[in-house]
Amino acid sequence: MPAHVPVHVDITTSMVAVVTVLAALVFTLATLARPSRATVTWGAAFGLGVLGAYLWLAGNQTSDPLMRAAASGLLLCFEPLVWIGLRMHLRRRVVWWPVAVYLAIVPSLLVLTAKTPVYLLTFHTVFVVSGVFAAFVGYELLRRQPGPRDILLPLALASCAFIVVAVTAAVAAAMNQGVSTDEQLSTLRGMNAVGTLVLSTCAAFTLVLMVRAEATPPSAIEAAIERARWRLLKAGAQNEQVWSLLDVRLDDPADLREASTGSTFAMIADRFHDDIQDALPAAADAIRIDDTRAIVIIRGSEEAVRFHMRDILTRISTIERGDSIDGIRASASIGWATVASTGYDYDELAAAAGAAAVRARAAGGDRWKLSTSSDAPAAEVEAPTSVPPAGRTTLER
Repeated sequence: MPAHVPVHVDITTSMVAVVTVLAALVFTLATLARPSRATVTWGAAFGLGVLGAYLWLAGNQTSDPLMRAAASGLLLCFEPLVWIGLRMHLRRRVVWWPVAVYLAIVPSLLVLTAKTPVYLLTFHTVFVVSGVFAAFVGYELLRRQPGPRDILLPLALASCAFIVVAVTAAVAAAMNQGVSTDEQLSTLRGMNAVGTLVLSTCAAFTLVLMVRAEATPPSAIEAAIERARWRLLKAGAQNEQVWSLLDVRLDDPADLREASTGSTFAMIADRFHDDIQDALPAAADAIRIDDTRAIVIIRGSEEAVRFHMRDILTRISTIERGDSIDGIRASASIGWATVASTGYDYDELAAAAGAAAVRARAAGGDRWKLSTSSDAPAAEVEAPTSVPPAGRTTLER
């Protein structure tokens, strides 16, 4: 009879299997289902994770330090790509150069120093830098809360734990001078494998659920914005001066998320957008940018636009309703930009209206503001995340 070959399953084998399954989930449920720059970037992060996991397994089987170093470098590139993907998903300014520098230098640096005495110091250094990107991920998730809190917490907590582990490992290595380099490397490899399992699992669940929970696919938003651009260009060609763009933002979204469950906040967001649609004339276009923000393209005199903005604010702040979220008072801030003062370019109108909306929220919320020549682009203005709403709707500029 043929001899039985025992099957040995260790943490490395488990890491390869789990990372492969998670990458398949992200590719199919996020990247392919909702293609965008963010989901493609996250797919690339998990693709590098799969490659790194298999290189790690091969390096362990062959005891090749170069292969282990290359695997470590690829696995440590995961957090920077997740962070830049989050920036894209949140439609914030994307800063590629630190990620590009990290991706280009770290794997090469670890491979070049793999057989030298400085490898341990090099690994600790790049591990801490990767932890800095993990802190950025946690900051992006907890500061703006782009989705329900229960969806964001797994990745946010795992990322915050990453930087704690990275700094603790570096400090421990500096203090434990009597421990041999081989023992420290063995400990780091075990931590790296366990950390990869935990972080990739939390990231896969958070990113997939965050993308799937979006009410409107990015492609639909982009198509609506293109229609708005076309309408404004047509109005400009006909020299129509009565067009405006409104940026309507729900006040205190972070506080509302904290005070409600995920399903209740979804109802609040749906009611917010329904109120906007109900208050607008049939010819106006309302684009649902996300749960807490809408862009409105409207044609009408200044008096007519003011009337519709007052109606929007009144509807949103009304709590006497026969639904299951009675008692939760919402309010909104509106930024208003006109083509007469800003021009017909959609991006310039959106930037001016966004800055005006930020000023309206900073002034107490539950009001509108007309854009001025001193308004900066909206992407450069930091909007407060928790401003107490005013006691009544303010109709002043």
